[in-house]
Amino acid sequence: MATGIKSASSEECACIIVKLHPVSKVECIIPNAFSFEWATREILFYTIQKNLQCHTVYLCDFNKKRSELVYTESDARYFVDLYRTKDKHFITINSNSKTTSEVWLVDCHCPFKPPVLVQKRTKNIIYHVEHRSNELYIPTTYGNPVGYKLMKAPVGSCGLENWQPIYTVKENTKLIDLDMFRDHCVIFLKLGGELYLDIISLVSNTVENVKLPAWACSLELEPNSDYTANTCYFWLMSPLQSPVRFAYSLMEKSLIEFTEQEVPITANCKTVRLEAKSKDETWVPITVFYKNHSTSLNKMPLLVHVYGAYGIDLNMTFKAENLMLIKDGWILAFCHVRGGGELGLTWHKDGCMMKKHNGIQDLQACIKLLHELGYSQPMQTALMSMSAGGVLAGALCNIAPHLIRAVALQAPFLDILNTMLDPYLPLTIEEQEEWGDPVGDQSCKEYIKSYCPYQNIKPQNYPSLFITVSEKDQRVPVVGLLKYINKLRKAVQDHAESNNSDDKGAQMPNIVLDVQPGGSHCSPMYEDSLKQVATQLAFLYSELGLDKQE
Repeated sequence: MATGIKSASSEECACIIVKLHPVSKVECIIPNAFSFEWATREILFYTIQKNLQCHTVYLCDFNKKRSELVYTESDARYFVDLYRTKDKHFITINSNSKTTSEVWLVDCHCPFKPPVLVQKRTKNIIYHVEHRSNELYIPTTYGNPVGYKLMKAPVGSCGLENWQPIYTVKENTKLIDLDMFRDHCVIFLKLGGELYLDIISLVSNTVENVKLPAWACSLELEPNSDYTANTCYFWLMSPLQSPVRFAYSLMEKSLIEFTEQEVPITANCKTVRLEAKSKDETWVPITVFYKNHSTSLNKMPLLVHVYGAYGIDLNMTFKAENLMLIKDGWILAFCHVRGGGELGLTWHKDGCMMKKHNGIQDLQACIKLLHELGYSQPMQTALMSMSAGGVLAGALCNIAPHLIRAVALQAPFLDILNTMLDPYLPLTIEEQEEWGDPVGDQSCKEYIKSYCPYQNIKPQNYPSLFITVSEKDQRVPVVGLLKYINKLRKAVQDHAESNNSDDKGAQMPNIVLDVQPGGSHCSPMYEDSLKQVATQLAFLYSELGLDKQE
């Protein structure tokens, strides 16, 4: 048995090999192993992580007690991981950048043979590989229209010229996940904020559409390790609804809920889906939650969530603190701005690189619309984000600080320009396909400078700010946040002392940096995460004056 472990003080993992028979004992420990897959009972393939990057694949032969190098990636933009196909026939070596993929196949029946290339990397083509009946099934961005398709090709001639399309994801639709079975392929999708399944029969080549419950905002697929099974298991959840287990019967064509509730939590809450018109007239989705039968919405506190980077959806999973906030009279708003992946590949492309301003303008438009529709008011509005979402939050504080009263950020990315100008940082090269290359492109440098939160701090009144970071975070070093905090405090002080200030008598913002022990990036241990959330919310309650209410 192989299992991975990770400490709270580091992002690096280790793989522990345990021999189960005749007596359980630890066979060996592979330090810094990131992903690993068994080819046979005695042959393990694994990747090694160094400085947050994975570029090498090794084969470990437990019969001969030795490891050998199988694959090396030389391009710093790419990250290598492993996956075993559902039918256990192949291990795939996946080398992916932010925009491009290359996959190599290892036959589990002949693990010592050199890996076989599926398709040479081609700029802006992402693909992955599954296997069934001597054919490769390939989810890919190749071809028109823009978006994901499912294609297939014979194992023996699997180059791009032999890829045959069998399914296309609809426009403005997010491909969440895919699960392969012997006779079916289950596609998990999101359209207009709602989740559904497309069930592809690989025998009859027909597609069945299954709508999932309207309350569901997020989905997590179970391993479903039995390739021959006729049932697909998964979990549905929302920011207010804890995970509920579901199954779809491929034979009976029925959706099954396993944990029915007498009174669903969401029945006591109102869910509203809005669209805000951004500066370029693009419509941006917002999901709003608040307690049923609430009156005087404009007097209720509002907590806005945003992310908008890497084509990743804004986190809509269940969090217990959301229920507490709703019961306490808060409005929760989730802004699905460009740069994220909620509306498919184009939604991401329209909010990254030289289009990053779109996401910032989207966020501003969302908050303005909420206030115009009577959802709270600026002095009762707080903003929360994490990691790369800090770019949008920090930029908004520079251009429209009057829209919000307080901000809580976890390990935020706030100095994009200086980070991307340093090629010696471990992830700078890899990140260029998201932010651009300011070293080699002067226009890119000027563009990043135009929105970078650190670069655009100026003397004015800012919202109060609470930043949490781990002291050994390799992605967002404490020293960079200290520079940001010091520059921000000076700007606020200069503004307060200015004779020309229009905000004489305005409340001075509180600016706090909370440095926690450990080295994780936005993923502390459970007890520590509870403390962090409690501290963040206590700060927001205080800044919005809610701690003084009875």
